[in-house]
Amino acid sequence: MSNFIGRFYFKLTDSKNLIGEFSNNHKKCNRNYAESSDRIIPDVCHGNFVGEYYHTWFDDFDPNELGGGFAKLKIELKSECANIYSLNWWLYEKDGKTLGEQIFWGEGMLCDGMLIGDYRNFPTP
Repeated sequence: MSNFIGRFYFKLTDSKNLIGEFSNNHKKCNRNYAESSDRIIPDVCHGNFVGEYYHTWFDDFDPNELGGGFAKLKIELKSECANIYSLNWWLYEKDGKTLGEQIFWGEGMLCDGMLIGDYRNFPTP
């Protein structure tokens, strides 16, 4: 798989879920696309982005087919760093079991209350 590079931003909603947009270096990516994440256990949120989410996104890279995906997203503070976040996405089944295949990893930082960062396909090159 080629090195897939993209960028994103997330806003934390009052319900402790995420809304945002992304784009990437896919040759047919010519605009921003929508994405959102539902926090799996909202009561453990302390007003920040750290947590686990059910993550969905939309894209139209193939004009003959509606595209997008469903994954489990985990956001953590990056170890030994201040205000830097580590993000990891895994494919996910509807029955609630992780398939075990990590598809993206990334890092982000806070800016004006948003989490802004980049991501790459997994595994790392």
